[in-house]
Amino acid sequence: MTPITSAIPDLSLFFFSNVTKGTSASQYQQLISMAQQADELNFHAIWTPERHFNAFGGMFPSPSVLSSALAVLTRRIAIRAGSVVLPLHDPLRVAEEWALVDNLSEGRVGVAFAAGWQRNDFVLNAANYKNRYQSLFRSLEQVESLWRGDHLLRHELSLPGSPEPVEVHSWPAPLQANIPVWITAGSNPDMFEEAGKRDCHVLTHLINQTWEQLDINCARYRQARIDAGFAHKTGKVTLMMHTQAGPEKAAMLDELRPALHQYLSAFMQLSNNLSQPSSPQTGETHKRQAYSLKWGVEKYLTQYGLFGSAAECRQQLIALKQRGIDEIACLVDFGMTEESVRTTIATLASLINKEIS
Repeated sequence: MTPITSAIPDLSLFFFSNVTKGTSASQYQQLISMAQQADELNFHAIWTPERHFNAFGGMFPSPSVLSSALAVLTRRIAIRAGSVVLPLHDPLRVAEEWALVDNLSEGRVGVAFAAGWQRNDFVLNAANYKNRYQSLFRSLEQVESLWRGDHLLRHELSLPGSPEPVEVHSWPAPLQANIPVWITAGSNPDMFEEAGKRDCHVLTHLINQTWEQLDINCARYRQARIDAGFAHKTGKVTLMMHTQAGPEKAAMLDELRPALHQYLSAFMQLSNNLSQPSSPQTGETHKRQAYSLKWGVEKYLTQYGLFGSAAECRQQLIALKQRGIDEIACLVDFGMTEESVRTTIATLASLINKEIS
């Protein structure tokens, strides 16, 4: 583990591939191999998301299943979901599945829970779409209660007759007394505040917020913890960042730019199609999207990515630590070559192990 006095945040790996049909098998093997490499090199955690019905992130439909594989093939690295879209699921099943992973990993599980935003995902539970934020926190309370060994009151269908109440406990019992919980928050300050009130950690990103907004949101999170009677330093802010390390940043630009362009283009298409009802595409719409994509790529290259040599990355990581960021979840699989990703892991590991020593 990275010591508390480290000058840099904890470093973890985050996987979120955009994989076309027919290539997932090799991608899973690469992910597992990289997870094992990160485990040996003292990375803090490995994060995998939940996504459905699209090539962008589509190789991650079930983070509990993938985490089970990672749990038995690693020894010490924390196994985390980033994120379980809780309104899509019965909290009973979520508690069961992650307690199982907690046992397989010998107590290394942590879960970030999200409200969800992609309309098509909610074919799995359409009734929760409109009230997904309320559903998130209502279900979270049930997952945490079940994890502690409490029961839920459900109703059994009796034939003939009316439903009768049943007290339900989830099994197996987890190893950890409490499930480590992150709340996934974008730019919505209310989500940061809610996480603080509930003594949860925060998983965030720079997709739709600026550094200045992030600073404000993190301050609001810390204050909410204090107001609720929790120590503000015990709450963790984990920031996902697109990351490549090894050569100096200037030498990587010719590879980074097309990889980011393709990756962000796929993300924007997914966002436009699934976050809101479809609308006719016009020439003006395409122009705006092309401009947004070009600006987005440059934004990551110049401001919001962790790119460069060990020295360049360390300088940026020190600044992030001073900013109040506790952990960087390094998104490494956004289209760069496998060799480049492995170089990134090795380069970041040199920073981790320098801090440990």
